[in-house]
Amino acid sequence: MSTFLPKKQHQTPEFNANIERGTAVGKRCVDITGKMKVLHELAKGTANSDGTHSIILQHILPTTIEYIDIVNSVYPVDLVISIVYSSDQPTVEALRAKGYNVIVPPSIDYMKTELWKDVLRALDGFDHPVVLQEVGGYMSQWSKQLSGYPRFKGCVEDTKNGLWRYQEAESNGQLKLPVLSMADTQLKRVEDSLIGDACVYSLEKVLRTQLASILDGLRCGVIGWGNIGKSCATAFVGRNAVVSVYDINPVVNMLGYGRGFYPMPLAQLLAESDVVMGCSGRRSIRVADIHDIKNGALLCSASSKDIEIDLKGFAAICDVEDLTPKGDDLCPIEKYTVRKTGKFFYVLKHGTPIDFLDMPLQGAILDCTFSELFVCMRELSTNPHPPGVVELSSELQVLVAQKWLPTYVETFSTSEALKDKTFFFPDSWDWK
Repeated sequence: MSTFLPKKQHQTPEFNANIERGTAVGKRCVDITGKMKVLHELAKGTANSDGTHSIILQHILPTTIEYIDIVNSVYPVDLVISIVYSSDQPTVEALRAKGYNVIVPPSIDYMKTELWKDVLRALDGFDHPVVLQEVGGYMSQWSKQLSGYPRFKGCVEDTKNGLWRYQEAESNGQLKLPVLSMADTQLKRVEDSLIGDACVYSLEKVLRTQLASILDGLRCGVIGWGNIGKSCATAFVGRNAVVSVYDINPVVNMLGYGRGFYPMPLAQLLAESDVVMGCSGRRSIRVADIHDIKNGALLCSASSKDIEIDLKGFAAICDVEDLTPKGDDLCPIEKYTVRKTGKFFYVLKHGTPIDFLDMPLQGAILDCTFSELFVCMRELSTNPHPPGVVELSSELQVLVAQKWLPTYVETFSTSEALKDKTFFFPDSWDWK
C-alpha cells in the first residue's frame, strides 16, 4: 500500500549543522554552506546566454556568503555593496578574501545621496550587461543616470520601503529603468511573517543582557500593522507582553481590533507604552510626537534604514547620551533627554532595524527569499522590460514554491506527493 509519509531511514534531519567543521567568520563558527538548496537548484538550471553580470547591494552577514557565491556562478558579481547598518566586518573580509570587490558605505546618508556615483564608476568599466539587486530603493532617484548605460538592464528590489521609493519616482515621471519588485509578493510575506519575531527576539536579548529586564508584563506598542507589524505584535503576545497597535489607515486599525490587538490613537499609544516598535516603513515618530512619549520608554525599529524615528529632529531639542556598555556585539543604546522638560527616553541601535543585531533569517526561509531574488534577477536578465515598476509574476512565485515544498516539507517529498495538484498549479484548478 502506498503512503505519503517517507520511510524513517529516508528522512532528512531537521538540524544538520556541522559545528566542528563550520565556517569561521570572525569569532563565530557558523554552518553556512549547503543551506541554499532551492537557490542552488535554480542556479543549476539557469543559462546566461548574453554574459550578464550583477551588482549586489545586500545585508552582508555570514548567511549571505553562499547567496553571493551562487549568484556569482551564473551572473558574475562585479561589485558587492554592504548596507551600513547590517554589515558584519568579518563577513566583508571573508568576501574580499574570495576575490569580491566589496564596498562598505560610511553612513545611511551617503547611501542615499552618494552611492549612485560608486555604481556609475563601476559601470564605466563594463562592456557587458548588468543587473543590480538592491535592498532599500537607494538607486530610485538616480535612474536617469543609470539609464545612460545601454547595457544596464535594471534593478531588482526586495523591500517595501524601496518599492515605495521607486513607485514615487515612477509617479513623478523620473523612473527611467525597469524595476522588478518582490517586496509585496505572496512569497515575500512568508519572510515578513517571521521578521517580527526576529525583531522581538533581538529586543528581548538586549533587555535581558544589557538592561536586566524582560518583556513579560511590559506595555508594548506597535506602530504600523502591516505584515511585519502583525508578526511583531504576535511575537510580543507570545512573550506575555500587553500589546496595543496603531496604524494610520483606519481600516487596518479595525483589522487589528478583529485580531485582538487593541488599537488606540498614536498619542495614547506613545504615552502608555514602555516599548515602542516602529513597523510602518515610513516616518512614524516625529518631533511633534516627542511630548507624548512615555518617560523612560524604549524606542526601536523593525523597518529599513533609520526611517521610523526622527532622530535628527530629536537631537535638535534633546541632549543625547551614549549609554552603550563596553564590549563586543552589543546593542547601541542612546538616552534622549528633552532640554525643556527633562523627559527622557531611549533609542536602540540608532533607530535602525533591531533584528540585525543577530542573524534575522536563516535556513529554509532565507533560502526562499534568496531564491525569489535570484528568479527576479533571472527574469530581468532574460526578458527585456520597459521602464517602470513591475511585480514578480505569480507564475514565477509558484515556481519557487513548487521547488521549496519538496525540499523542506517531508510530506511533499515522496513520489506519491509529487503527483499532488499543488505541483501542477494553476492548471490543476480545472482537473476533473
